[in-house]
Order: sequence, then structure tokens, then C-alpha cells
Amino acid sequence: MNEAQAMKLGHLLRQARRRQGRSLRTVADLAGIDYLWLSRVERGLFTKPASERLTKIAEILSIPPERLNRVTKGHVSSSLPGVRTYFRAKFDLAPGEIDRIERTIQQIQRSRERRQNL
Repeated sequence: MNEAQAMKLGHLLRQARRRQGRSLRTVADLAGIDYLWLSRVERGLFTKPASERLTKIAEILSIPPERLNRVTKGHVSSSLPGVRTYFRAKFDLAPGEIDRIERTIQQIQRSRERRQNL
């Protein structure tokens, strides 16, 4: 993420936070992060903020993850683990079970692409 994207991200977060009438400290407390970190993000000072923190803040502020990803030009989604890694770590699934999940996700993605191309 470049500096312009960092500024755009900060503006998006600040607007959403203010629209909800929440303070920096309130949002930071809800997200379990330091309010100074959030303040720096809102001012566009971080070009590589932690995705898990951004995702949590976006959830608190009701910002759709895809909007956050658009503003950051893929920073959030590119730093998340892949499906295989996530399901293995989170649910301790067997390789065959993860294969089935991956195939299902691929089918959903193909279906979405077909609908978008209509």
C-alpha cells in the first residue's frame, strides 16, 4: 500500500468512526489495540498496517471487508492466509477435507465470475 492509499484508508476509518459517534479510544478498546496505533492509521502514517487489526476495526465500524480491500488495493486480502492454511490451523482438518472446501470455494468463485460477465 502506498502513502496515498494509506491516507485514503485513514480517511475511510475516521469517517466511519465519527459517523458512529465513537472516540479513538472506544474503537481501539473494542478492537483490543492501542489507540495511538489507530490514530496513526487514521492519519495515514502506516503503509503496512496489520491486516488482522484492520479487519477487526472494519468489523467494529461496519465497513465491508471488500471496501477495505479496495481502498488498500488488496493489502488486506493479500496478507491473509490461504484457505488451506486457515482451515488446517483453525479447525485441524484432514487434507482431504480441505481439498473438498477448496473445490467448493473454486466453484463459488467460478459461479460469481460467470454472473459478473453476463
